[in-house]
Amino acid sequence: MTVTEGFLRQDGVFDEPLPAAPLGDPADCVGQDAEAGLVAWHEVLNHVTWRRLRWIRETARARADVLERWPEPDPRVIAAALGWSVGMAASRIELAEGALERMPRLGAAMRDGHVEESKAGKFVVGLRDVDDEQARTVVDALIDEAPGLGVFELEQKIAAAVKDVDPDGAENRCKAAVARARVRTRTAPSGAVEIHGMDLDPDVAVPAFERLAAIADEVSGRLKAAGTDVPLSRVQASVYLRLLHGCPDGDNDDLAIADHVTEELLDPPTPDDGGPDDGGPDDGGPDDGGPDDGGPDDGGPDDGGPAGGGPDDGPRDDEGRRDGPADGGSGPDDPGPGGPDDPGPGGPGPGRPADGHGPAAGSDDVTPSGSPTPAGVPDLDALTGRFPADVDTRDNGPDDDHAEPEASPPPWQPGDPPPEPPPDDTPDLTIPTGEPPPPLTARLTDRGLEFRPATLRTSLFTALGLARAHGHLPVGALTGGDAHALAWARTCAQFRVLLHDDDGHLQWVLLVRPPHRPGADPRYRRQVVELTASTSDLDTLDVEGRLVGHFAELARRTKAALERQRARPPVDHPATTTADAINRFPGAELARWVQARDRTCRFPMCTVAAVACHLDHTHDWLLDGPTQADNLGALSVGDHLRKHDLRSGWTVEQPTPGRFVWTSPTGTTHTVEPEPHRALRPMRRARYDHGITDTDEPTTQRPWRPRTDKHGHITDAARATLEEIDRRHRERQNQPPSTYDGDPPF
Repeated sequence: MTVTEGFLRQDGVFDEPLPAAPLGDPADCVGQDAEAGLVAWHEVLNHVTWRRLRWIRETARARADVLERWPEPDPRVIAAALGWSVGMAASRIELAEGALERMPRLGAAMRDGHVEESKAGKFVVGLRDVDDEQARTVVDALIDEAPGLGVFELEQKIAAAVKDVDPDGAENRCKAAVARARVRTRTAPSGAVEIHGMDLDPDVAVPAFERLAAIADEVSGRLKAAGTDVPLSRVQASVYLRLLHGCPDGDNDDLAIADHVTEELLDPPTPDDGGPDDGGPDDGGPDDGGPDDGGPDDGGPDDGGPAGGGPDDGPRDDEGRRDGPADGGSGPDDPGPGGPDDPGPGGPGPGRPADGHGPAAGSDDVTPSGSPTPAGVPDLDALTGRFPADVDTRDNGPDDDHAEPEASPPPWQPGDPPPEPPPDDTPDLTIPTGEPPPPLTARLTDRGLEFRPATLRTSLFTALGLARAHGHLPVGALTGGDAHALAWARTCAQFRVLLHDDDGHLQWVLLVRPPHRPGADPRYRRQVVELTASTSDLDTLDVEGRLVGHFAELARRTKAALERQRARPPVDHPATTTADAINRFPGAELARWVQARDRTCRFPMCTVAAVACHLDHTHDWLLDGPTQADNLGALSVGDHLRKHDLRSGWTVEQPTPGRFVWTSPTGTTHTVEPEPHRALRPMRRARYDHGITDTDEPTTQRPWRPRTDKHGHITDAARATLEEIDRRHRERQNQPPSTYDGDPPF
């Protein structure tokens, strides 16, 4: 393979040579050389992009016949020269100034070929609202790992880092965005209508979407039990419209909405449709080949097949068979819970009764109401698990399958006797138990259907009200205030405290039972709250002197759990224990340790959360691989199957616990290291006001005056947002609604 040697060494702009890159046809290269050549040319293009940004920046300030540069760049010059729009030219100028002046280390990474234009743009846009010192701190923290991150993952990390270094500004910007919350609708080119809710309050929007997802999961389970495959995205859209529009009878609880959506999606095709054999795109048959046919071979994420890779598919074994109870499913060779002859999470499967006692749904027998069910027509009463009015559903004792949901225990209050310590171990939702999925009544709470499993991550000191570090949900990063509120709304969930040393390496994973608060939402009981902290910071925390009430009780329970863990023999630590070595599946404590250590799927560039992944044996258990921390790793459903597919060409080793070395089909190795727990410290802002963040020093800018955009204009949205903030501030201060109202100052 021929390699260039510093061509274009002096091009009139910079004297640095371009990175060396191979010449010739890549079709003549073996796998290792082809991948190495691709990386080399990628670095060359990044270097060339950096040079173009320099030309853009200088040209936008240049003047005819002189070398002096104008203070402000003119994007119209670039737009006219390159045939771009003014907006595109302005965005490239902003990128050039950010990479070349404001964040020089970002420009150096582009010059060396390590960071491409799309990732550099995420830095520039994501750090637009912080000062230069804060921006450089975020770049220093993330620039080394940026080449190995996806664009979306890098964007989320930048957003989280901004919320850590500038918590005041992050919370004020969030409040400003919520102040301009809006809903917009438009007709797409296809004729369909789109509805968008933007800048919504996280405290309301997050549980609202989780409710939508929970109802959609219930409907999807019923449809699968009836033998109908409907993509989950379509089910969620139907639930979304029903939540907005309401049910015809006015009953809008979770089960009523699930009933109506199930009936809508189970309706037979209309006569105008042409029937299932017309060959049109709307026949819904399994052989039409369209993306929405719902058949088992479309390979989509919602078809329920092994290629779906969704977080609710449950753990699988080393050969790809489904093991876990996350959706009650089992592999095709394992007729366990959730199989074709066993009820799934949304109801019974074909050929099984709804309540385990009566006739099967879809059979020729009678339904619980006594009316015959035609062959081939699903029994909606059996699918929904609901009963007609003449059936007594009162509590008839402990064996009643239709008892009312159990009320939450009374909350612990300061001054009450100390509660019982949590058990040493509790069942983990991601570990298969071999038991059938719970009936519908077990998934109901006094507020509706329980939410699907998810993880909220934030720091322990944020939950205790002593810090404002960012939080993280599957939807993205949260401000410290929102993370604090959402964590305490989940006191019915499982709290895990992750303690790390001063270098960010995981030391302990504690299971702590949080004190219940009045009004805690029981729908979160299947979810997990992960709280991270430094072990040394927890040891030095003065609980009695700094905390009161529920915060002090959570801190005391955490300290007590840490002392119990330290009192155990070192051989019992989940990082080194061999107690589960001969077992097929890890215990709950070992599983929590591996999930906390890995945090995400260990396949290169995969970002699926570890709690939604399978726990894979790096060395197969069937080949005497032990069930230990140094032989376990989190892999998403698709990556787990890919690892065991000999045709994929991917292999993996784990030389040290948490360090995975993958070999690609081209023969190149890729190392995935455990990510340390690092928290950026808050930084004081520079002494200027950009229009949103309050500062300690008074400024000449009035609080009601909106700031200009990068073109020097005041947009209507900015003006309306700042006026709304100023109006609320004046209401709290009992001042007139405007600076021009009230008595004159003379």
